[in-house]
Amino acid sequence: MMNCNITIRHICDESRISKLYLAGFFLLLAIIISPNYSTADTSNAELIARAEKTIQNISTLQADFTQISSDGSYAVGTLYFRRPFQMRLEYNLDEPYNLITTQRWLIIDEPADKKASNYPISETPFAPLLKDTISLIGDDFSTTSRTSDGLVEINLRKDSGENAGELILLFEPNDMNLRGWIVIDTLGVKTKITLQNEIYGRELANKLFGKPLY
Repeated sequence: MMNCNITIRHICDESRISKLYLAGFFLLLAIIISPNYSTADTSNAELIARAEKTIQNISTLQADFTQISSDGSYAVGTLYFRRPFQMRLEYNLDEPYNLITTQRWLIIDEPADKKASNYPISETPFAPLLKDTISLIGDDFSTTSRTSDGLVEINLRKDSGENAGELILLFEPNDMNLRGWIVIDTLGVKTKITLQNEIYGRELANKLFGKPLY
């Protein structure tokens, strides 16, 4: 949902990785970085501010995740996140792989092939990840909120043009803990990420975020 010189499709072709899995990773990062979203209505301001504060206050987060798409794709794995820029997603597949971010690189790790591919953060949607301040409001997207099925939904939407699409962040209404997110692309494909067994504030080993040595 942001400009980049390396497209999701290019990375998938180069790495033989499903577009679904990378899309889920990109969207997770979209939650915790500072994107260019448009001014929210006053009626939404309080919930949006609470969502921003929740993400801003994360020091570390470890969670299991389930990723399901309306095209039938399915995956599970573990998320490790240490703000502001270190993240690791371990996908539990027959041939597992990991997606890792550092200050400079997006690393696609394929342990079965003992292969690790680097992409400059500056050429991916992840460059704003280096910012410390979270903002879900900007100039290019509409931002709205509502409560549905017992969850607070923060909806980030762009109806047309480059990077059109919809991202819905899901929070518990009382403590505003992040429960997951939904992305709907311009073709109508819906991908939902659900977090389970979240652990906040646990010390995470530095090796989780290092480049594999093959």
